[in-house]
Amino acid sequence: MFVVADARMDMQGKFRLQLSREGVPLTSRLRLNFMANTDREYMAGLQYIVTKNFSFSTHYDSDMGWGGGITLVY
Repeated sequence: MFVVADARMDMQGKFRLQLSREGVPLTSRLRLNFMANTDREYMAGLQYIVTKNFSFSTHYDSDMGWGGGITLVY
């Protein structure tokens, strides 16, 4: 599982660690995205692939709430 880790420290010495992963295949058409960090922010999303050029997605973010959309790939 390829997880992206990002560690940062600002000029005041505040440390932040973030882990994220996009496109985790749950089934042949369903993908999972997630992110979490030490600022207590998190995100999770699902993408359902209808065709190779069209998909539906839904998303939850701890700061912004629920969202959804359509993806067109050309």
